[in-house]
Amino acid sequence: MKNQKLIVKIVMFPLFALLILSFAVWGIGDIFRPQGHNQSVAAVGDTLIDQRSFSQELSREIATMSQRFGTQLTPEQARAFGIPQQVLNRMISRALLDEAANELGLMITEEQMRSQILDNPTFQGPTGGFDRNRFAQALQFSGMSEAQFLAILSGDTKRQQLTQAVTEAAVAPQSITERLFAYREERRTADYLVIPNDSLGEPGEPDGAAVQETYESASGSFMTPDYKEITLVHLRVADAMDGIAVSEEVLLEEFESRRDELSQPERRDVVQAVLPDEAAAQALADRLSEGADFAAAAEAATGRAPVSLGFIPQSALPAELGGPVFDLEPGMPSAPLQSPLGWHVVVVNEVEEGQEAELEDLRGQLSEQIAQAQAIDLVIEQANRYDEAIAGGIAIEDAAATLGIEARRIDAIDSQGRDAAGSLVERLPALDEFLELLRTTAIGDTSLLTETLDGDYFILRVDGEIPAELRPLEDVRDDVISLWKARERGRMGQEKAEAVADRLRNGEDFAAVAEAEGLPVQRTEAITRFETDPARTPAPALSQQLFEVAEGDVTLVPMPGSQIVARLVEVQGAEAEGQDARLEQLSNQLAGSIRDDIFQQFLASLESELDVTVNQRLIDETLTGAAY
Repeated sequence: MKNQKLIVKIVMFPLFALLILSFAVWGIGDIFRPQGHNQSVAAVGDTLIDQRSFSQELSREIATMSQRFGTQLTPEQARAFGIPQQVLNRMISRALLDEAANELGLMITEEQMRSQILDNPTFQGPTGGFDRNRFAQALQFSGMSEAQFLAILSGDTKRQQLTQAVTEAAVAPQSITERLFAYREERRTADYLVIPNDSLGEPGEPDGAAVQETYESASGSFMTPDYKEITLVHLRVADAMDGIAVSEEVLLEEFESRRDELSQPERRDVVQAVLPDEAAAQALADRLSEGADFAAAAEAATGRAPVSLGFIPQSALPAELGGPVFDLEPGMPSAPLQSPLGWHVVVVNEVEEGQEAELEDLRGQLSEQIAQAQAIDLVIEQANRYDEAIAGGIAIEDAAATLGIEARRIDAIDSQGRDAAGSLVERLPALDEFLELLRTTAIGDTSLLTETLDGDYFILRVDGEIPAELRPLEDVRDDVISLWKARERGRMGQEKAEAVADRLRNGEDFAAVAEAEGLPVQRTEAITRFETDPARTPAPALSQQLFEVAEGDVTLVPMPGSQIVARLVEVQGAEAEGQDARLEQLSNQLAGSIRDDIFQQFLASLESELDVTVNQRLIDETLTGAAY
């Protein structure tokens, strides 16, 4: 079934994405160079960066960026984003390191390669060990042979070793670390008062001139949105499902074919210890038979806590373990068991009984799933036919008419999917995907036919735009008056705060002034200049401003709806608890930055030593001919 293929794709894509990320810095284009005559876009010493490899890597990068932006990038847009140069720089960096590694004679042993593959979580099965089937599936999904993968791994490992050799010794100078630490972790405490703007009475009503001035000065607040006029074709799975009736025969056939899948097999909460040999496993089993605690005994035998597999069915275990584990009584340790992963001693904590599926319990669920699967197939077929129709260059509404599909005209839609009345336009495709495509499609352009995560397809054309315009004053008068009053309250609050601050600066007692104004005295925690937690400081702006004044000074911070009057009470150094760990963390961060700088300087020095040439004409030709 197509659904099964979809599930395989969903599982394998993130699985292999982890593998690809391992080599993302260096790329993999040079592994797949075809033989025969080929021109070079760049030469780095004796290493040639051929046009085909550059084109492949450039096409992948453009495809990735196009997917991110929701529209197919043109060569001009790709050039504007600097994509060709980024790809070329990455390939030149890789070549520079390869040249240096070859000159130094760096080698990777089979044991190093084997260890990296076995330890890669991408290739590990449910029990935590290397799974040959997962490894093979990952290679098959990528279209890579094992030899090609090993070549990638070898090259990447040599480059990593070289990079580590150059940067590993980088450390942050202690004096710089300590000074930066003192700056970042200095703490200050302040007493403060909060003066609500609306506690100072109503500002009255504005006259005509004040209303006009407010309207003009804040005109950006009273604009209509920018609207687009669009034509939308939307192929919906929900619409296709409405016309599907699932027969009893089909329902029964689906149930029978999936009976095992729909039934709940017996599951067991399994905990295991994996040991290096039979003798060690037997020694642990003997200790357990004498009443030793499994967790403590397993940790003593292996140096680590036992591994909990959670509630799993028998099928999730290797064949050598499944039968014996599912014959165990709960709480009883197994005898030593051998699998390709090693020797195991297992304990079953709890048994969850299986349950046979019944058609009547699942009738509604299965009917909906069948109808949805059939609807998805219909929509895919319809989308393919529609895509063929528009490929001929006819208008999207004409192509829709030939297939009996609705083409909707939406006269006004803003960037949030709302119409001129402010209501969300009905029956839009998946909103995030639709709005992104709406945003990136220019006036007069037609988007790509796009599939949503829920299986729908849609395409839109932007026919025109209605620019934002200032709403008439009479339509927004109430909002203008509200804004004037808010501004007046803010002005009154600021005048009050300045008067209170002047009294404090003139030597009046903080608590006495607060009592006279009917305001509670509050105190911040000991905060750094970067503090944002509202439980520790009333405002991030106050955190920053306290570090601009001396101890005992008074400062003001305006806030939305209120004013803060604060006096700096105490200046403290870094908090003592955990200081060594935080200092070490900062030192590591600085060392990482230094290593990055050293690496870039190392690349620059290699480039100056090696003869690096670039064929810009060929790069431009490649960009024009890359897959779009």
